[in-house]
Amino acid sequence: MDLNWLQSILFGLVSGLTDILPVSAQAHKAILLKLFGFSDEPAILRFMIHLATLACLYYCCQTQILRISRQLHLARIPRKRRKRPLDTRTLMDFKLLRMMVIPVILSLLLYQKTSVWNHKLNWISVFALVNAVILYLPVLMPSGNKDSRSFSPVEGLLIGFGGAMSIVPGISSVGATTSIFLLRGADRTFALNLTLLLQMAVTAGALVMDVFTMWSIGISSISFGAVFCCILAAAAAFVGTFLGIKALRMMAANIGFNSFAFYSLGLALISFILFLTA
Repeated sequence: MDLNWLQSILFGLVSGLTDILPVSAQAHKAILLKLFGFSDEPAILRFMIHLATLACLYYCCQTQILRISRQLHLARIPRKRRKRPLDTRTLMDFKLLRMMVIPVILSLLLYQKTSVWNHKLNWISVFALVNAVILYLPVLMPSGNKDSRSFSPVEGLLIGFGGAMSIVPGISSVGATTSIFLLRGADRTFALNLTLLLQMAVTAGALVMDVFTMWSIGISSISFGAVFCCILAAAAAFVGTFLGIKALRMMAANIGFNSFAFYSLGLALISFILFLTA
């Protein structure tokens, strides 16, 4: 039995939105699946949603990506032949991002071990509580305005650990990464921009694992109706991701992300109540 078209749209929209907002996407998926009467997310549906999320991240971050690409190309040209100076700030952004990606890649080695928690609401409630604490910690520290020129490679690895936490259901990789950035005194807008680029690596890693999962279980028996619903879910996920990015960019420029700590606290409580009533 598969999700119907309305459930698919709602599931995709919520998945795309919560993959970007600093709240747990996996917690929302587990709650929705329970409310819909399902115990697990189909592999093909998960793949399509991750693919749509990655496409939207690229669409929304393409200005940053093109800027980095141009500067890397310019850096390979001998200094005497360059027609314009290097943007060292952009190159340092890339160096920091490269260090941040390392923990994300290493975390894929543990992906299968932590996936057993994906639909266990008791564990999700515990990790959602941890997520709330992580999101609230920057409130206790003075704000800063540091950018990549002020961060060391070791700090890049530490910040990347936030992205690696995406393998733990209940903890938001976007939330953990931005919080570590802010705890190290980063400017909110700068922190969010690099976090979104890192989230592309996180989502790409999830896509790779989705392919391995589909290869192992096989999808030859999937129906046309299921494929159609997956496409609807993917379209909704693209919209949800786009809205999430817009919301975060507005909050980064104005009020910050602290309110999501209280949301995650409520999410932990709801997950635990649903676990008790199961």
